[in-house]
Amino acid sequence: MKDTPSNEKTPDEMLSNFNGRSLKSIIIFTVVAHVLLLLATSAPYIWRSIVGDDSSKMSESERVDLAVKETNIAMRRIAEQHGIKPQDLGSRFTAPSAAPKTKSPEVETPAAETPKTTAPEPVKPESTIEKDLKKAEPGPTVPAAGDEDLFK
Repeated sequence: MKDTPSNEKTPDEMLSNFNGRSLKSIIIFTVVAHVLLLLATSAPYIWRSIVGDDSSKMSESERVDLAVKETNIAMRRIAEQHGIKPQDLGSRFTAPSAAPKTKSPEVETPAAETPKTTAPEPVKPESTIEKDLKKAEPGPTVPAAGDEDLFK
């Protein structure tokens, strides 16, 4: 038999590092480490929400670009909440309003001058997609319910 020491360790020798430490101190260390990790990863978001972005030094075109970007993000979020496509929602804002335009107060014209007649605005032709959307097609027919009992 050999009298040389072996490299194997017993379970008691492996657990000797943990002897004397309470479970409470290990749990506290773990919680503190996780809290610090979460704060470190969310610091940019917290900083932006508290301080905000300073747009006073931006040019007007940069501010418009920033506003358009924020508007697109908000419209996408709203469209997702309501289950529609963002493009459909955006087209509602770019379409001309159906409200009648109010006329400015009319100024009296002298009798010698006759008011000029303006040509009516040209009507924009509808695309084939718009025509297809306006078609009202009947749906499938539903068979009449019989008087027979299906659960006999």
